[in-house]
Parts: sequence; C-alpha cells; structure tokens
Amino acid sequence: MDEIENFIKEYREENHISPFREDSEFLEYVKDGIADINEVCGMKIDYEKDRKARRLLKNYVLYADYKRLAEFKQLYGGDYDALQRKYFITSNNTSDV
Repeated sequence: MDEIENFIKEYREENHISPFREDSEFLEYVKDGIADINEVCGMKIDYEKDRKARRLLKNYVLYADYKRLAEFKQLYGGDYDALQRKYFITSNNTSDV
C-alpha cells in the first residue's frame, strides 16, 4: 500500500466513513490537499513524519468532502502559517550560524 492509500484508510477509520463510499471519492481531495499544503510551505512534506502537516491534511480532506474549503482556509490559516515558518526556517538553517 502506498502512502496515500494508507492515509485514506486511516482517515476512513478515524471518521467512521461508510464502507460503501469508494476510496476514489477521497483520492482527489488528498491529492489537492497535498499540493496545496506543499505549495504554501514551498517544499514537499513527508506526511508520514510530520504529524502536524498530516493533521492539517486530514482536516483539508474533511472540509473538502463537505464542500467547505473556504471555511477551512479561514479556520486553519494559522496552521498553514506555522508550517510555512517551520519549513522556511528548516530550509534556510545553515551550520555556520
């Protein structure tokens, strides 16, 4: 199983999603969320290692599923900012400082 399939399985279990809903319904939400969060942070994030980014992605999928992404962006703007700062600092950290 690849990372996205694992993510969808975990998301389904946590949110008690009906087994009658196809994974394909969530696949595009996950891909869109990954693209959006990575773009804001300016780098590819490992969602298996970064638990805060993973939680943000889960919330993205939840709001996308309910067609509430505008509300999501308002509510989670601070989380985006925190990740952006984290990855900006990480990518600009040098050993000679």
